[in-house]
Amino acid sequence: MININQPIYNKSFLNLACGASYVKDERWTNLDYTPLGRGVKRADLLGRLPFTGPQFDLVYTSHFVEHIPRNRVACFLSECRRVLRADGTIRIVVPDFEEMCKTYLQHRAAGASAIADYMSMEILDQCVRKRAGGELAELFATIGRERNESLAEFVYRRCGEDLRAARHPLAMGHNDALPPTLATRGRGYLERKYIRAVCKFLPRAFREQNVSLAGVGEAHAWLYDFESLSRLVQHAGFKEIKRMRFNSTREPDFPIVPLDATLKGEPRKGEQSMYLEAVAA
Repeated sequence: MININQPIYNKSFLNLACGASYVKDERWTNLDYTPLGRGVKRADLLGRLPFTGPQFDLVYTSHFVEHIPRNRVACFLSECRRVLRADGTIRIVVPDFEEMCKTYLQHRAAGASAIADYMSMEILDQCVRKRAGGELAELFATIGRERNESLAEFVYRRCGEDLRAARHPLAMGHNDALPPTLATRGRGYLERKYIRAVCKFLPRAFREQNVSLAGVGEAHAWLYDFESLSRLVQHAGFKEIKRMRFNSTREPDFPIVPLDATLKGEPRKGEQSMYLEAVAA
């Protein structure tokens, strides 16, 4: 006999490009290019996802879409739709380009030069950097050394990087696609050393213009606001697209802590993040 008060099946959740932020629970499948724990499986996230059909009630991805080449975003979102059950939810977290621009303009107009300069770096550095860490790493190290408490607090609110204790002297940025340690370790370490050696024989001007030694997962391929990302999501077969907050969701079983909020009730990825949810049409 079936108990009508119990669900017919257990819900199933998928976390894509989870990095070190994932839920250890039998209901969760955690995928990444380079697994960082026993609870994570290896997968090519820009190809066909390793599932035959719809089997998840929620697909979650945080600070990954902005790292996907623009010409492959539509395919990625379509794959998310393919593996979702009917009326399943997708939850996407990305840097909010509109919010970034407004914050930059607000502080520039107010004459807050240090914060405005940081905001321009927050927007641009990961789009243009050619070396690991980029200018953000240098700035973070400077803030830590000089104990600039006001700017450190601003950075913490923005992206969750706690520089107040100078814990990130070589910070790599604030994305989740691949964590900082993978810039110096992992399966590609020897390949990166080889590339650096070969690059030394290239003309310096050519090397600085055309060669990027930033780690995989550091660079932003694009930035999105709610309107532009909503169009892509709708085109991939989703409906009821809504902007959420870091601590709100339409999925009652979604673990806001630890994925999008800290134990202190703060946004894990800071104020610069945008949270979008949509339903599989």
